Amino acid sequence: MTPEPAPARDLRRLRTYTLFTVIGSGPLALAMAALFIAGAGENANPLAAGAAVGSVALCTSGLALHWHGQGPLRRRILWAASLALLLAGAAAEAGSGGISPAWGAPAGLLVAEGAMLWSRPGRRSLAVLLGTAATGAVSGFAMGLGLMDFGSLLTTVVLAPSIAIGIVCQLWHYRVAQELEQARGLAADLAIAEERLRFAGELHDVQGGHLQAIMLKAQVARRFQETDPELAASEVRAVEELAREALRDMRAVVGGYRKTALADEIDSAARILKSAGVDATVPDASPDLDEDTERLLGLLVREATTNLIRHAEPTAANVSILEVDAHVTVTVVNDGAAEAAGDGNGLSMLAKRFDEAGGSVEHALDNGEWTIRGTLPKPVALRPRQAPRVPRRVRRR
Repeated sequence: MTPEPAPARDLRRLRTYTLFTVIGSGPLALAMAALFIAGAGENANPLAAGAAVGSVALCTSGLALHWHGQGPLRRRILWAASLALLLAGAAAEAGSGGISPAWGAPAGLLVAEGAMLWSRPGRRSLAVLLGTAATGAVSGFAMGLGLMDFGSLLTTVVLAPSIAIGIVCQLWHYRVAQELEQARGLAADLAIAEERLRFAGELHDVQGGHLQAIMLKAQVARRFQETDPELAASEVRAVEELAREALRDMRAVVGGYRKTALADEIDSAARILKSAGVDATVPDASPDLDEDTERLLGLLVREATTNLIRHAEPTAANVSILEVDAHVTVTVVNDGAAEAAGDGNGLSMLAKRFDEAGGSVEHALDNGEWTIRGTLPKPVALRPRQAPRVPRRVRRR
């Protein structure tokens, strides 16, 4: 069974946490209201208690419909009924001796659901502010009429925005996490598509000239096949040689043996990782090596980059180059590896080529970090160095 990628698992856990937080706000508000109503003792009004239960239940149902993406019509009906019950309960309590702070928590639920229901994303903080102001204004009006004391007013204007802001912020946080996960997946797909386009362009550049030359040689052979058979035969032999060379170059491109510059592959890896949202650290410059060594080390960087995009969920990667004694080592490390993958075709072929060149390829998984390391002997004669190798960081956008 393939383990679930860490970002997907974390998003699923955040969804569960958000659901329990938002829906759990209803029982929490009801418990607060019950404590204040029960504190009235013999003066507790049963009608007010029933209205509080009904208001909280209706508003919580509206939040549940919002979570499941239901349309606004039923939610508006539930919200209006909840508001009516809240006002009726507060009026019933006022008739029996004064309004307690029991309505602060249910009012916070109403403000949160109203912000979700009546405002667009991006304007909900303003909606919460307006709802809080309306709650404070009504409470202040009730205190002016002698129906509520200052302590009840203060408790109400603290409870209502606290519950409303908690619900709205939790839903906003989950929505942002969803959008970030979708963007990360899209960036990874685009990075792979970019690599495919690069490969297609490389294949086109290699084979286009061969095919054009083969076509011209074939036309010459056909034109002189009767008038000058010797020339035609010579052109046919040239076509055969060109076809053989084209096949060799195609195999080289597919197998990765075409001339590859290590610096170009590192720059390509940096672009791909950046577009995939990976925080990557790569060398600022690569050493001057012979063509074969650069080709193999460049292939290692290319294979490691492709593998970590396709088979891992990375957030950070590091490419480093180390020269020790007569050997040069390129190491690529990334996090987000769920399990140790077996040797695929790419790694097996790469290890074989390094072995033939007197080097080695190692890879390992340690605490969620996947490391692939390739070591080759340095060439005897090196070209003069151009610049020191200073690591540079490629930040995510």
